[in-house]
Amino acid sequence: MSETPHYLLGHTAHELRRLDLQGGLYRDVTIRAFREGGLTEGMRVLDIGCGTGDVSLTAAEVVGPTGSVLGIDRGPDALVTARAKATRHPGVEFELSELDAFEHPGHFDAIVGRFILMHQPDPAAVLRGLLTSLRPGGIVVIVESWMELIRTGGHSQPFSPLYEEIVQWKSDVVRGAGADLHAGGRLRSIFRAAGLGEATTRLEALVAGGPDSVYYEYVEQSVRSMLPEARRLGLGGFNETSTEGLADRLRSEVTAVDGSLIGWPVVAAWSRTERA
Repeated sequence: MSETPHYLLGHTAHELRRLDLQGGLYRDVTIRAFREGGLTEGMRVLDIGCGTGDVSLTAAEVVGPTGSVLGIDRGPDALVTARAKATRHPGVEFELSELDAFEHPGHFDAIVGRFILMHQPDPAAVLRGLLTSLRPGGIVVIVESWMELIRTGGHSQPFSPLYEEIVQWKSDVVRGAGADLHAGGRLRSIFRAAGLGEATTRLEALVAGGPDSVYYEYVEQSVRSMLPEARRLGLGGFNETSTEGLADRLRSEVTAVDGSLIGWPVVAAWSRTERA
């Protein structure tokens, strides 16, 4: 059994709001991955680390009324929000569970997850254990962040000094908490180490800008969610006072030059288990 992971963002009100915003920002890449990865109507789907349920509800759109989705998460507050969202989706259910404690042998046709393996000390071991709940020939579709790509490369056009500060600070917090800034780039090897065949992978990134983008609020809520972890790590940079109005300051800086920001790039990967 793998070590119980430390989820750096917690389950505060700011984090639950961030998850809601994230669901909208990354919905398109997620639904494309599901459809290209092989999710079809009538499938039984396991969503790992479901949070407030956005990925579960997206999967439910694909598998339709004849399919079903079970989302599992370790955060009871997140599941309260998820269940409230799913009241009109009878095929979607949620269960409180650690990933490495969940077991339902051969029950599911697909396992899906988004931004979850990056928080696992041994993601291949976690995924390998979950595969016991997948039927032979079942599919796995995972979407993970590759944060390192914009930490070391271009992230704004024209260059945004405030976004640079945010990108570096968030990267320091994520890395300090033990999460993997390269998780998206490692998905192919994680799949193989878990016992899956060669994965199909695709890199995508959101390009945000304009005065009405919700990305500014998403960035502020992300920073707010990370403040407790930053204090635990002894990192400076942002605090409750400097975070106040961060979305408006970033919006003003970017729109003043008609600029664009690159969101954290993600890799979608999918593969199948061997058929019986």
